[in-house]
Amino acid sequence: MSPFSYLAIFSLALTSATAAAAPGDSAPAAGPPKVVSTRQQFLQAHNEARAAAGVPPLAWNATLQLDAMRYAKELRTRCNAHPLVAWGTDGVYGLNLFKGTGRQPTAEAVESWVGEGHWYDRGTGACAAPDGRNCGGYTQVVWRATTQLGCSRRVCRNSVDTVAVCEYYPPGNVKSKRPY
Repeated sequence: MSPFSYLAIFSLALTSATAAAAPGDSAPAAGPPKVVSTRQQFLQAHNEARAAAGVPPLAWNATLQLDAMRYAKELRTRCNAHPLVAWGTDGVYGLNLFKGTGRQPTAEAVESWVGEGHWYDRGTGACAAPDGRNCGGYTQVVWRATTQLGCSRRVCRNSVDTVAVCEYYPPGNVKSKRPY
């Protein structure tokens, strides 16, 4: 018998043995790892924080995403998270900016804003952040009246650091109003 014949018989026997096995006898087949889009990562991280604060979830808005992409493209050139002067949608959308050292995952940006919440006193509406810090990122994430979100994340031109932009509609952080 030729080596090819042995290979064919072995393959046939292996196929028959696998088909005859009881359903519970074999380990479940591992599928490919689930890939979660950047959009879904931003949305999930925001909605988890909002659920913890007792406010309704956000919906994704492609227009906000496009504007956030344009904004992030500008920020990646300078590689900082300082607001741009005279951006066309200033005041129309709420805004959160992030700059992280190294290539940061999407959730890191949202965690940085949500992390400001430990300085926020829900009872009084006061922020006890240290000098140079604030609670505005957190309050924008959990602003009850905000219903829509669009975000973008970019690696800086230096190919090392990360910037992220999230835009919100309607905007939050309205003076003399509380987020919840």
